[in-house]
This record gives sequence, C-alpha cells and structure tokens, in this order.
Amino acid sequence: MPGDEEPQPEQHRLRFHVLGPVRADRDGQPLPLGSPQERAALAILLLRDGRSLTASELVDALWGDDPPHRAMDTLRAYVTRLRAVLEPARPFRGRAKVLVSTGGGYAVRVPPGSLDATVFEEHLAAAATARASGDPAGAYARLSTALALWEGTALAGLTGPYAERERERLTELRATAREDHFDCALALGRHSESVAGLRALTAEQPLREKPRALLMLALHRAGRQSEALAVFSETGRLLPEGPGPELVRLRERILAGDPALAAPGAAPAADVRRASAAAPVPARPQAVSDRLPPEPAGFTGRETLTAEVREALAAGDVVVLTGPGGTGKTALAVHTARAVRAAYPDGLLYAGLRGTDTALVDLLYALGVTDAALPDGVERRTALYRSLLADRRVLVVLDDAHDPSQVLPLLPGTPGCAAIVTTRSRDVGLGLGMPGVRTVEVDAMEEKEALALLTAVGGGRAAASAVAGGDAARSVADACARLPLALRIAGALLATPPAWPPSDLAARLAEERQRLDALHADADAHALALETVCRVAHDALEPEAARAFRLLALPDAGPLDADSAAAVLDLPEAARAEAVTGGLTGAGLLESPAPGRYGHHALVRRFARQQSERTDSPPVRDAALLRLLDHQLATAATALLRLTPDSPLPRHLLHHLATAGHPPADAGTARAWTHDAHPHVLATVRQVLAQDVPGALRPAVDLLTVWADLTADTARRQDLEPPARQALDRAREQGDDTAAARTLRLLAAPRPGPDAHARAVHDLREALRLAEGAHDPLTPLLAGYELGVVLLELDRADEALPLLVRAEEGLGREGATGAAAEALAHAARAYIALGRSEESLAAADAAAGRARELGHGRTLALVLLQTGRAHLRADRTSAAADRLREALAVEPEGTAPRREALVWAWLARCRLAQLRHREAIAAADRALALESGPGDDRVRGLALAARGRAQLALGEPRLALGALREAYEVLARGGAAEATEVASLLDEEFPGQRG
Repeated sequence: MPGDEEPQPEQHRLRFHVLGPVRADRDGQPLPLGSPQERAALAILLLRDGRSLTASELVDALWGDDPPHRAMDTLRAYVTRLRAVLEPARPFRGRAKVLVSTGGGYAVRVPPGSLDATVFEEHLAAAATARASGDPAGAYARLSTALALWEGTALAGLTGPYAERERERLTELRATAREDHFDCALALGRHSESVAGLRALTAEQPLREKPRALLMLALHRAGRQSEALAVFSETGRLLPEGPGPELVRLRERILAGDPALAAPGAAPAADVRRASAAAPVPARPQAVSDRLPPEPAGFTGRETLTAEVREALAAGDVVVLTGPGGTGKTALAVHTARAVRAAYPDGLLYAGLRGTDTALVDLLYALGVTDAALPDGVERRTALYRSLLADRRVLVVLDDAHDPSQVLPLLPGTPGCAAIVTTRSRDVGLGLGMPGVRTVEVDAMEEKEALALLTAVGGGRAAASAVAGGDAARSVADACARLPLALRIAGALLATPPAWPPSDLAARLAEERQRLDALHADADAHALALETVCRVAHDALEPEAARAFRLLALPDAGPLDADSAAAVLDLPEAARAEAVTGGLTGAGLLESPAPGRYGHHALVRRFARQQSERTDSPPVRDAALLRLLDHQLATAATALLRLTPDSPLPRHLLHHLATAGHPPADAGTARAWTHDAHPHVLATVRQVLAQDVPGALRPAVDLLTVWADLTADTARRQDLEPPARQALDRAREQGDDTAAARTLRLLAAPRPGPDAHARAVHDLREALRLAEGAHDPLTPLLAGYELGVVLLELDRADEALPLLVRAEEGLGREGATGAAAEALAHAARAYIALGRSEESLAAADAAAGRARELGHGRTLALVLLQTGRAHLRADRTSAAADRLREALAVEPEGTAPRREALVWAWLARCRLAQLRHREAIAAADRALALESGPGDDRVRGLALAARGRAQLALGEPRLALGALREAYEVLARGGAAEATEVASLLDEEFPGQRG
C-alpha cells in the first residue's frame, strides 16, 4: 500500500554501546548480554569494525596468558548465547547475520552508525576537518556531539588484555577530544563558561599540560590574571623539572599583557546555525526539576518588588533580599523564581542555609550526585557543584543566609545561572565583595497589599469586612504590623472553623498587643506583632492541637514526616499525626515545605518553644525528644538489616526499643530512607546530647553505631565525628564505660593526618580496655577486628593476625557471615606478610568462597580486594589480577566509587609487578579519574606512585618525578605507610628532589 515502509532487517534495529558499560538495545529495549566475559567477547568483535578474528585470537584477547580450561568450548558457548540474544527470530540452524562465522573465526557485521565508538571517532574526524578549514563553530558542535555519546568509563567492568588496551585507547581519544572541545570554546569566545569545566578536567588529568594552558587562557580572558598565574605556580609544584615551554611562554605573554591573547568576537549566528545543522545537537545535561518549596497559598501584592528582582536577574545580578523576619522574603523569592522559570530551562534549585556544607550537599543531591559519589571537603564539593552547573541555565534560591561565608561557595559562578539570596542581615550583600550584587529591601506590606493578603487567606469574612468599609480588616492588618507571616496566621483564624468575625479578632489582637506592650516596652514592633498573633492563635486551639503545636517545635530535626510527628506526640499511628499536623497547617501555625513534611517557620518555632517551656514540664519535653530518638533508632536498625541481614549490631543495642519505628520494606527503601534521614538523625543526636536529656546517651550511641554502618564507604560517615565526640564526653561524665567504648570505636576510623593510624590504634586499644571491663559482648569483636586491620596497614602483621583470627571466629559465632569473611580475607594478608604462604592461600580461598555463597556484592568486593592484595604480596600476580578484576565486576559501576578507585590503584600495582607498564598507567589513571570525585587521598597517592614507577620504567623521568613527588606528599600528609617506600624510591632515583 502507498506509504507502507519495507520492514527493516532485524540487525538494523540494533544499537551497541561501549563508551561506558557495554550494552545493546533493540528499538530502545535493552538486551541481556550475559556475563562480563560474554560482553567482552561481543565488544572485541564490535571494535574490529566488521573484520574477523580467529577463535584462538579471540581467546587470547579475552584471557591473555591465563585462559580457562577448555577455553574454546567456553567461547563457543558465549557465541551461541549471544546469537540467541541478538537474533531471537533466527530459525533453528539458520545462518547468523550479525555474529557470523568466518572460516575458523567470528565477526560482527552491523550497519554504519550502530556502534557508538565508531560514531564517536567519525565525529572526531569531522571535527578535525572543520578545525583545519578554520571552522571552530563546526568543530565545537561535532565535538559536543561526540562527547555526549559517553556514558562513563569505556568498556566498564570488562576484563582481559584486549579490553584494557581498547579502554586505554578510547580514554586517550576522549581526553584529547575534551581538550579540543575547550580549545574550540575559547576560539568562540566562551572563556567564562569554560573555567569550571577546565578546572574539573585539570583535576582529573593533573599531569597533562594542555588543559592547564587552556585554563590559564580562559582565566586571563575572564579578567582573572592572578588566578591564571596561580595555575602556572601549581603546575610547577606538580612537575618539579618545570612546566613545559608552552606554559612558560603563555605565562610570559599574560604578564606582558599580549593583546593577541584577547578573546575573539563571538561567532556569527549564521555560522553557529550552519555548524548546528552539520551535526546533531548534543543532549543538554539532564535538567533538574523545580526544587523550590511550595509558594504560600494566596500570594498577592509585592508587584514592585517582584519587578525589581526580575530586572536584576535579567541584568545577571545576584539578588539579595534583606529585611526583618516574617516579611515574606522566602515567599517573594519563590514567587519570583517561578515567574522567571522560562529563562532558566535547566531548573530551579533551593537550599536552606542551616550551614554551608549541609546546603552544598543538598544542592549536589538535587543535581544528581549520589551518597557514594559525594566528595570529601567543601572545596571539592564546590568545584563539583560549579562543574555540574557549567553549560546549564539554573536559578538557585539560597534561603536565610546569616553571613557572606555561607553564600559564596553556593553561588553558581557560571554565565547563564543566577541566584536569589534571602537574609535578615543587611551586611550579606556588601560582604559578598563582588560586582553584580543587587540588594533589595523587603519590609512590611503596604496597607493595600496587606488587606489583599488577609482577604485571600481569610476568605469571605475578611472580604466582607473590607467591602463594608474595611475598618475591622484594617485593624487586624495593623495589629499584624502588615507582616505577611502574621497576616497568614490571622487570616487562618478568620477562615478556619470556628472562624472569628473580623471585629472580634481585631479586638482580641488589640487587647493582647496592649498586654505585651506593657510587658515588653522596648520590644521590636515586628516581633511584638508576630507574638500577638501567635498567642491569640495558640489560645484558640483545642488542647490536643495546642500541645502538638508546642511539642512539634522542640526537635531540631525538622521538618518532620508523619511517622516522626507521631513519635513526638506519642500517637499510635501516622494517620492521627497527619490529622493534627494538617489542622495546624490550616491554622497557619505549621508549614509544609514538602509533601508529607511539616515544620514551623523559625519565628513561630521560637514562640512555640517559649510556650512549651511555660506550659510543659521538663520530663514532658524530654520524653518527646526521647520518643523521636527511639523511633529513628528502630527504623535505622531495620534499615541496616535490610542492607546487611547478618549484621550483629541490632542484636546488641544498649537501649531497649519502645517502638518498631517505620521499617523500610526492602533494601532500596532502606537506602532512600538513610539518604533522606541523615541530617534529621544527626540533628536529633546532637540535640539530646547537648541538652543532656536524661536517658538519651545509650540510644544516641546506638544510633551513631548503626548509622556508621549505614553510611560506610561514603563521605557522610565523616559527619558522625562531632556528635560522637559529644557522646564520648557525656559517657565519661556519666561513667558509662560501655557507651564510651562504643563511641571510641567510631572515632577510631583513621582520619587524614600524619598520625592517623597511630591515633586509631590508641583509640581502639582504649575501646577494648573499657569494653572488656564493662563485659560488653559487641565492642571487643568489632574493635578487635578493626585494630587488626589498622595494625596490618602499619605492617605489624604479627600483632594483627591473632586479633583477626579471634574476630573471624567470634563474628562467625554471631552469625555475621559477611564480616567474618572480611576478617578472614585480612588474615590472609597477615599470613603472607609473615611468610606463611599455604595458610594465606587457604584463608584467601575460604574467604572468597564464603563471600560468593553469601551473594552480597559489597562483601564480595571487599573480600576480593583483600585477597587480591594477599596474592600480590605472595608474587602470585596472575591470581591477584583475577581477584581484583572480579572485585570490579561484582557490583554495578558507580555503586561504590571509593572502593572501585582503590581496586584500580592496586590493580595498577599488580600490572607493575607483571612489568605491564602501559597497563599500569591506564589502571592508575582509572583510579585517579574515579578518585577525583570523592577525593580519597590514599587512593590518589597509591595511583600516582604506581604511575610514577611505570613512567620511570618507560624512560619518562620528568613525568615520573612529578607523579612520585605528589604521591609522597599526599601519602605522607595522610599518614599512609606507603609514603616510606615512595620516599625511598625518590631518594634513590632523584637524590635531593623529594620536595
């Protein structure tokens, strides 16, 4: 029939992806490609671009010098399974059309454009042609499209010599393409927007000089000469023989003010359009959603202020809204941000500034960063934040800033992005010390605006009063000092049954105001107005609602969800709590910043807490906080069991749980709850310890102990140190040796510093001493195991081994199979360090076997890493490489980037031992690329040391010296034992140049 299309051959609908995890799809639906080795076989043939490979060559490519028994049979099984997946409709014994047999070998035949790596290289070639012909816009578009094809590390999770060589080749092509992409951006005058991305690139590739040259040029063109010269100085520290001639010449030209370095004019629009037509437009980074809190119902007025803020945003300014509390700064910021939404297509972000680092973490999560990928430290987090905003148009609302230091790390710093800051301090805008800051004063509303807001919230009675002359409504507005917060509470009194007539409310407010004026003659008018309205509203509540209003203000952990609110209020179920919180929200006394969460405005909370101090006894207030603590502990203990079913911690809590909490249904729910609850849990622990709530110490220590396991392998684990120190102080004050021992164990986690391991040994020994004296059954097991690991890292295997053996036996008796397998894997390292190779091999095999039976990815990865290290020390390098490669494959890539980076660093050392120096460099670079996110100094030091050794062996002493010097500096700063061997190598190969 006319218009019908001929059916497309099945292979034409297939698409293959190797620029990231190897995958395939048909019509967009993913295909099950089987094991890593099956995917490796397919990838090898795909990258041959249709050319055949003999079966023996394919075996070599897959397994190198260590093929499995009956490798040919295994290979044929792979081919059979892959053919069934790629051509499911192929008749039995029918001829394959995709994965074809070719005279003793195989080939993959697919149409052009089916493999992302081939498309990538085609775009690179087209970009090179465009640059050669003087078309930077066309080259930029081609390179943008090429780089948008990448989904992570090429051939991620695949092992084998061919995969590693291809990964290194493709990674090098990508690195060069990124440099060329920025080069084209600078040629097009896009210097300011390139700075953040170039900083990220230099962090990932610290020893490549071209990104540094481009960063210096971009900073210079952006008028930031001192920063450009600082990049040169930093390069000098990394490469002690000095920067290369290109960087030296660029520095001289910057100092001389060479006009030839000035930014070129922007490319003509027609050129850009032609370039865009020449290549597909790359996908924009995934847009963030609207993360703003809901706008208050009935927002009205503020037209002049809204127009002023919009004008400032259009001019590219940072807008600072300043004024007293309760004047509606946040509502104005949210309303205006949504009004200009179209100008910021990549999203609206929001952060409440409880603290710079907390707000920064919130913003990173909104941009898609996971707990596992969260970097250490404010500097790394700020760099990641700004790099994620590069090439996006995002508006950020920073709410309730106290000082400029909170705000500065959170400003996007990227052209096209903007920020609105709210603050009560007039000094914040001035203190930012940067051009393009517009301060807008927000005060009480004009009378007309106040009446309109009161009418919008108060409904019919307020409207009728305003129509009838408005005297009563005007009196109510005046009693509220025309503050939007007070007006909303008053409007709710007019609208919520039993509703007040406007005249009665005006009289009651006037009476209360007179009373407060007499009590607080010198009080601020705004504060008095708000207290007046809050008192009248509180007194109008039913007793149960009034109690809830007061008690829900007590926790620092807010806003609360319904389950937490039920715990605070001692209600049997969340539905009852939702009814109470819903009523208080309708009364204007609670806010709901997110669905299902409820909290007080800061000024209303202060009033509610004062009322609680006057009304509720100390035991009542303490009991409310203890119920919340108990609820969080019960939920956390269940979450831990969802993630680690054999964990011994929930069986050995010091506190007897009074509730079941809100048990997460499965592992995914447990992870999500842990992520969301983290700041609220720590706030509760800090509060009960700071207030010395009777009976709170032991449940607080329990919650910190469980939380340490829930946040293991993430940067959030470090957040536990301040509350743990609080807990230790309280335990010592109360003479509770068991609580002190458990807290000391948490604090013993090695931290950066030259004496990190020594401090850990001291704290763990003290924890053991206290726990044994207090007959604590749990701490000797865990602290003994951890002490054995630390001693092993200090190369004190003779002391470590008995501790690890006892821990493995004790954990096994506890049913903690995973932890026992991990202890046994560490014992394998101790055995080999003591020259007991047979016992080491037996322990390593037993540990790996138990971990495989358990089927827990994290445990198996940890066991394989440690047993790989044991094999490496025993010079069984082939077995070591197998263990380490398997450790990379047992969990999806990106699940635990810190551990993944550490595995790559040890794999680099393994390749060194095998004299495979190029592969060692590739593995070290993988470790450095993964480490650049979380920021693990030990991984960085190990990887740089391996890189330096490999470069030395390859006859590249200049690069080797730079890598080894930085490795020594990083390892010595962190107190890592490996610093000594790097120092010895530097002294031997480069006398007097250690630094």
